[in-house]
Amino acid sequence: MRLMSKRFSGAVLALALLSGCAHQAPHSPPATQDQSAIPLTAPQHGDFGHYTLALTWQPGFCSGPKGNSCNADQPREPLVGLHGLWASRPSDLIKANVPVTTWWQKGCALYTPDATLPAPHLSAPLTQRLAELVAHTHSSLVDHEYKKHVQCFGMDGEQFFTAAATLRDRFASLPAAHYLEASAGQVITKTDLSQRIQADTGALPERGVQFQCNKDAQNRSILSQIWFTLKPDQLSNFPRATAFLSSPQIQDNCPAHFLVPEWPKPATL
Repeated sequence: MRLMSKRFSGAVLALALLSGCAHQAPHSPPATQDQSAIPLTAPQHGDFGHYTLALTWQPGFCSGPKGNSCNADQPREPLVGLHGLWASRPSDLIKANVPVTTWWQKGCALYTPDATLPAPHLSAPLTQRLAELVAHTHSSLVDHEYKKHVQCFGMDGEQFFTAAATLRDRFASLPAAHYLEASAGQVITKTDLSQRIQADTGALPERGVQFQCNKDAQNRSILSQIWFTLKPDQLSNFPRATAFLSSPQIQDNCPAHFLVPEWPKPATL
């Protein structure tokens, strides 16, 4: 009898433990965040202070006072695209008193003449992915980004663009990006958009996120890009606030209110 009693008590205890486990919600990251690491190191000139993750609002990025700056095969989806992931000035250029504006203009050409460089060799799946995300400008924007912002750092092109596309995907999955998509064709406020982004990321440092606007043919300010200033060793934490830095430069040129443009509707006969 005692043996049966002990077995019964053990069974009851096991059921209780299982019941307790069943009621515990498993800890998992939010669905909007890809928790995979983003290993991205610069074998050369790697002592720069920050990255700028430049994302595009494709209808605004492709539009301007002179009309469409993208090719006829520009995809209409997705609306949030990838421009680039830009390292700031390496320390040797700072010590040589190279102005930051010169770095912005020339990038890696300060180390290696652009004309001598081949296009990056990328896998077919990544090439297709970038064709969806990167604007189809009149000359290849992927080639331009590699030559200007990647090659002088000795980074592998496949690894670099995979990391940049992953960061873009993380932002595009956030409620703030969904709000932008729902706001296409409407005027919004910069304050509201900033607050919505910080509702997803947590409180950001000053100039952790900045906005770029174009002027359209009607001289309206239209959203074209969103720029995030990120710590080089914290890319895996994006879009958490711990990944952000305050940009050393004020680069936000959007007014308090601006249009989130939509793609022009096809002309009807």
